[in-house]
Amino acid sequence: MKIGIVGRPHVGKTTVFNALAHSNAEIGGYTSKKQINLSTVSVSDERLEPLAKVFQSEKIIPATIDYMDGGGTSRSAINPNIERLEHTALDPEVLGELRTVDALAHVVRLFEDETVPHVDGSVYAERDIESVNLEFALSDLQIIEGRIDRLEKLLKNQKSAEHQNELRILEECKQSLEEGKPLRSLTISEIEEKLIRGYGFLTQKPLLLICNISETQLDEADEILGRFAKYEGLPQTGIIVLAAQLEMEIAQLDSADAEAFMAEMGLHESALERFIHTSYQLMGLITFFTGGLKETRAWTLRSGQTAVEAAGLIHTDFKRGFVRSECINWEDLAACGSYTQARSKGLVRAEGKTYQVQEGDVLTILANATN
Repeated sequence: MKIGIVGRPHVGKTTVFNALAHSNAEIGGYTSKKQINLSTVSVSDERLEPLAKVFQSEKIIPATIDYMDGGGTSRSAINPNIERLEHTALDPEVLGELRTVDALAHVVRLFEDETVPHVDGSVYAERDIESVNLEFALSDLQIIEGRIDRLEKLLKNQKSAEHQNELRILEECKQSLEEGKPLRSLTISEIEEKLIRGYGFLTQKPLLLICNISETQLDEADEILGRFAKYEGLPQTGIIVLAAQLEMEIAQLDSADAEAFMAEMGLHESALERFIHTSYQLMGLITFFTGGLKETRAWTLRSGQTAVEAAGLIHTDFKRGFVRSECINWEDLAACGSYTQARSKGLVRAEGKTYQVQEGDVLTILANATN
């Protein structure tokens, strides 16, 4: 899973990135230098240790999330002489990178900063949300209109059912955007979604709004969350509140000090943990496991995907030669202590290609050798 962090300058994008990635990327506003920060973060999962004991594995491999922060590549700029924000388009290089991510995390500024004049987060936050949404919509629309023109020319010379279907769904996308509705609110079939998947439309990606507050606003978190409730009700849109500067400082501590400091501040889990939980829910993701003497590993899959799709995630040959999977819930396997005990109790199930993998499943894939 890859998540792109977006937002206007001075809202704390890179601070959020550093908090999530335990990184120390340089923080700043617009620069002419192309700077895209990337980091891969392991997803902490307490289920891995007991499963590794069952399998007597040599190592544990957690699931991972890739974070991308465009840093100073936005051409947006703050004009200190007037009490409003001005911006042009986001840099094309950043837009191109964002099309490769699975979801967007839009950082919205709610904190005060005396170093940036005439900017009040509480005043500009909602306007900035709509402004970034508009930029993404215009970028998607440009791609859609260009592709529609090419398809219409192709269809004049040669009729193609696939091209006709693509043209129809793109025209629906165009209408949705022109009505001010992001593509994530458009209801389309799985087949239709596959036709346009390769374009990486920005307004089609799940969106997580991050309300970036200061440490002094922690007691107001629930009230701030309520201000943006209308966005949480939108399709594939979620929202969290965090104090990015504080969370970045916590991320630089060792685990014992971080735990003590979080307890003192009344934080029950880190920004990374809250972000991951919300992201998984927003994107409809689940975790399944595989295990053996070599390794116990966590894998990320979309809810509703099948055992054969899980097999393909592990190895493409497993998908091609898929025969069946053996499944057991991780808690049942951990309680039994071994596969032998689990089998004797009838807890290991044989499932076919259409089985929808469940959260916490431990899978063993049986497949024929393929050339």
